[in-house]
Amino acid sequence: MKHKFEDALMEFERALDYYLTPAHRKDDTVWRAARYSLLSGGKRVRPRLLFMTCRLFGKDPPQEAMAFAAAIEMIHTYSLIHDDLPAMDDDDFRRGQPSCHRQFGEATAILAGDLLLNRAFEIASASCVKSGRPEAVSALWWMATMAGGEGMILGQSLDLAMDGRCREGNMIQYTDSTNTSAKDGLTSIEQVREMVTLKTACLIRAAVGAGARLSGASKDEETSLDQFAASLGLLFQIRDDILDVVSDKELLGKTIGKDVRDLKKTYVTLLGKEQARLALAEAARDAEKALDALDEKGRATSELRSYIKVLETRVS
Repeated sequence: MKHKFEDALMEFERALDYYLTPAHRKDDTVWRAARYSLLSGGKRVRPRLLFMTCRLFGKDPPQEAMAFAAAIEMIHTYSLIHDDLPAMDDDDFRRGQPSCHRQFGEATAILAGDLLLNRAFEIASASCVKSGRPEAVSALWWMATMAGGEGMILGQSLDLAMDGRCREGNMIQYTDSTNTSAKDGLTSIEQVREMVTLKTACLIRAAVGAGARLSGASKDEETSLDQFAASLGLLFQIRDDILDVVSDKELLGKTIGKDVRDLKKTYVTLLGKEQARLALAEAARDAEKALDALDEKGRATSELRSYIKVLETRVS
């Protein structure tokens, strides 16, 4: 079974290449920039989670799974390209190579990100048209919702606001459901958690939720899996925050120590390493607990449980 899963991941890499090969003008700079960023490797966390979720409900993934996995990876990569821009996180290094804007220039990087976002919805919607299944349309809606203005994009905006880079006139714009201390230049851990829940966890929720919907999960199963994905997204970002201060550039594939240097608001910069590790362990427990309801329904969650540990202990 493990070999079959690894074969599916190899097929996924080939599918990414295929989906991002244009019919015309293959050598145009914007296409080269998009392919440079998408096909440069990466952990492929979100596609893996989509496939793992599908495997909860049957041996063979639904016919639309490959297109949706590729679409979500394209959305993720576009978000990285834009996040690395000088106007946002201003990072020169990504996935072990110069960031897209360092290699191709800022204007082309913006267009490459736009291309990837639009291509994602081209291939996902085409798979919906081809299959005609309402489950696929539901997965498409979920993916769009998680990636949009009430999901990942809002999280990015909150991140910019916390660092004083999202302004209207002279006032930093930041609102949340807990307090407004960020307007006074102060940031609480609750605000960081809200930002992470949107910016990082939403696309992990998109992958798991799309896999569940494509596979015909019940509403109760969708809810349990969404709770799992939300906790896993928080875990992923806390681990990222920790790695920023304990890893090295070659291993991590991007600039390290940047959060502290740029005074970014993270679990580590606000709580310290030890408290951040405790928060990481709590997120792992919450992710595990969310899967208990699926065990009770006879779903084999061992693969997802193992992946929690993989992400909790990753070194890159």
